[in-house]
Amino acid sequence: MASADSTKPSCPVCNQSDQVKTMQAAYNSGVARCAPPDMPTRNVSMMKPITICGVFVGICLFLIITLIGGLENGFPQWAQLILLVITLVLIVTALAVSYWAFQRVVRGDNETIELFPAWDKATARWNSLYYCQRDDVVFDPKTNEQISNSQLVSLRVSATKAIKSEMQAATQH
Repeated sequence: MASADSTKPSCPVCNQSDQVKTMQAAYNSGVARCAPPDMPTRNVSMMKPITICGVFVGICLFLIITLIGGLENGFPQWAQLILLVITLVLIVTALAVSYWAFQRVVRGDNETIELFPAWDKATARWNSLYYCQRDDVVFDPKTNEQISNSQLVSLRVSATKAIKSEMQAATQH
């Protein structure tokens, strides 16, 4: 039975494999630059517009209950009608804003799902790399080349860059 060390590639700098780790093992041991690629996410907030609409509807409902509810106080009928119309408009507006906010979240989720193949590719590339603890070097065993810190950063944020480039392209159209 072969040991785990015999399956590790040798470092291109020191030509030894005793200090070679997978990128995951290096990251788990505290080497921050060996972090895995960032998973694409899209944070679309829908709470602010929905909360604002909810507050306005709540204020109108409170006014309806307190002003119209006590008809013995002689609240004018035309004012009651205006308050009722404003409340109905705000309720319909709140529903429309809720639908719009939900559609923004769904659109953001769909855009993120489209970026998963780029993230999968970056993760596969990251999984194929190794780290030599002795020489503090990240390398690709297939090509036996060292990977620079800038290449690691670009690999780590590749899906995030795709999000930013898509957003810039969308704003230019």
